[in-house]
Amino acid sequence: MRIYAKLIILSLSLSIIPLILVAGIFLYNSQKELKGEIYERLNAVSVLKKNKLETFFNSRKEDLRAIQGFLDVQTNLPTLEEFDTDRYSFAYSKAKWQLDDQLRAFMNSYAYADILLLDKKGKIVFVSNPAHQAYLDRPIFNDTTLKKARNSIYSSDPVATKDWKYPYILYMASRAHDTQGQFTGYIVLQVDMKIIYDVISDNTGLGSTGETFLVRKLPDNEFLFISPLVYDDQAILRKRMSLEDKEPVNDFKVPSGEKKINESTDYRGNQVLAVWQGLPSLNWDLITKIDKQEVFASISNIRTIFFAICLLIVIIIILGSVLFAEFIFEPIQKLQAMTIHDPLTGVLNRRGLQDVLTKTFAIVQRMGISVHVLLLDLDNFKQINDRHGHGVGDAMLVAVTDKISQTVRQTDHIARVGGDEFIVLLLDSREADSVKVAEKIRMAVAESSAGFSLGEIVKTTCSIGIMPLGDKPLSIDALLQSLHASLHLSKSDGKNRIAYQEEQVKADVNNPDATSELKRILASGERFYVASQPIVDLKEMTKIGYEFLSRLDYEGYSSPDAFLLFARNANLLGVVDQACMKACLNALKGAAATKRIFINVFPSTLSEISIDDLLQDFASAGKNTRFCLEINEQQILGDPSYLIPSITKLKEAGIMIALDDYGFGHSSVETLILLEPNIVKIDRKIVNGIAKDPRKSNSLKRLLKIIESCKASVIAEGIENKEDFEVLRGLGVAYGQGFFLGKPETPPNFT
Repeated sequence: MRIYAKLIILSLSLSIIPLILVAGIFLYNSQKELKGEIYERLNAVSVLKKNKLETFFNSRKEDLRAIQGFLDVQTNLPTLEEFDTDRYSFAYSKAKWQLDDQLRAFMNSYAYADILLLDKKGKIVFVSNPAHQAYLDRPIFNDTTLKKARNSIYSSDPVATKDWKYPYILYMASRAHDTQGQFTGYIVLQVDMKIIYDVISDNTGLGSTGETFLVRKLPDNEFLFISPLVYDDQAILRKRMSLEDKEPVNDFKVPSGEKKINESTDYRGNQVLAVWQGLPSLNWDLITKIDKQEVFASISNIRTIFFAICLLIVIIIILGSVLFAEFIFEPIQKLQAMTIHDPLTGVLNRRGLQDVLTKTFAIVQRMGISVHVLLLDLDNFKQINDRHGHGVGDAMLVAVTDKISQTVRQTDHIARVGGDEFIVLLLDSREADSVKVAEKIRMAVAESSAGFSLGEIVKTTCSIGIMPLGDKPLSIDALLQSLHASLHLSKSDGKNRIAYQEEQVKADVNNPDATSELKRILASGERFYVASQPIVDLKEMTKIGYEFLSRLDYEGYSSPDAFLLFARNANLLGVVDQACMKACLNALKGAAATKRIFINVFPSTLSEISIDDLLQDFASAGKNTRFCLEINEQQILGDPSYLIPSITKLKEAGIMIALDDYGFGHSSVETLILLEPNIVKIDRKIVNGIAKDPRKSNSLKRLLKIIESCKASVIAEGIENKEDFEVLRGLGVAYGQGFFLGKPETPPNFT
């Protein structure tokens, strides 16, 4: 009955949601209508003030014209030049006597703070206002303003400058000329700011938070403000920052014309509604604003009540959902989890793994990602159970599961498929990644223990088989049958190892003589041969170098993936890698290589062999041959700084360094920064299909920016078709290689 009661309460709570939506829509429409009314009011006030200001300044332009005519009749204007050289000359006294009374009367009649005359250089040589005698011999405008005034005969845009009384004072400057029309100086009207402030400080119809001010944008994103409410520089700076973005809002239809309406934050930090309106006669903007808090004050209480009701309803819904989940969903989920998870270790069981496999095959077919499967089997686990009991064995299984979980990613899947067998699905991984992860798991299991038993610490090791999953659906039994082949390789070679098996790699594990023979052939290097693949300038379509590729004349192990994996499991990787390098260098002896030769090397090989011996091998191949060593970035384990001494010596010897297979899997920016390669080769996983996958294109763009910042050249590997080629060239990739540009050739062609 309790559950039914909770279901009823939850249903009632959910039924209130439509009422909340209706109330929300009503509140939204009310706010929108009120906002529209406020906008209309702001527009009306803004238009009224605009007309007043434009009328005011247009009349001032006529005053400039009148003063110009007055000076033409009353004054010999060339004497203005004498004002600057001889202030006490007869010419100055005569001009001042003529100008003082008339211009001062003109100033008082038309409400000017001052009328000034400037010489050609912009220096003040005459003032009408006796209180401004200190202005004489001072320049008040910069060269840009003077140039504008000189190019104008009767009018100019108002100019604002700072003064001691107001934040800014407006001047109108115009050209002065003599009776022959020759330029002799400037006429400047100092506008009475009281009239301007009276217009913009009249906030009738705007409420208590209404404000009007003038703003003008200057070069370098600076602003000038004229406002009767602001008298300090810091407030002006804050206001300037708040007006950087003045785009109109999207939810209100802006009328046609110059008016701009926006919602922003003013210099006090208040949210405001503002109208921007251009003043053509001034080349300034008029801004009229009002605080949004005042706009919506009439419905603020309704909004508060509305949100309180919504919060209460949400709390009821959450509590009902929690109680509902506690008594119904959680038991169901626990029951479902028990059917797909192993009760001892907590990882997936066979049923859970089959569900994951079905989903994984669908992802592989849809997205084309690579998935690898690890089969892990504990070595001599039966002996642990027989000697120490099943309790210790179970503890060991739990400890091993914890180690695996700590090693793999959260997106990977772990399943227990037998007594001591585990399967690990590595999503979106390739061979190098899977081998690296398998090696970490092997080492972690070897370090794990199940505690003490009979006075000793119980430990174990594991053998791991690896194979690619493919895109054809398999059952768990079919998957295990395939994996046991590679696991058998690991067990037969001494346990506590990993083995990789692909369809083309077929090791004869039942024939020890064949395995020994392969080890001998690899160590001696007697059956290695070399192919070359061109590296092409994608813009000029010319060959700039060749990559030398090692091959082995041995059935089932011709490809590097096959024989290098065998060498790794046989602990011969360094020896075989050095033999491959020597085979590549031997192919160059006696030939004149005109292009740069690229040769692959494992990071572990560089740390194991002497760099001096390696340089001698390179020198013996040809003194004039230019080399580039490719270091596989995916094979670098841990901190790459151990490679720095070797790489430094190689660079000093003139050998370039390339970071191979970069950009996929576990690529690290740290490796790029520390090793400072000359060249970075982009992994074919990113290049292949880039024309059809925007995600790959975006990923490559980010990589190119990182590589460019490290001042390294870029080579794209695996270019297989024209579409990918065109995209790469469009992205600015300089060099590339792949079947579309040239297939590997045997014997190598490197001229």
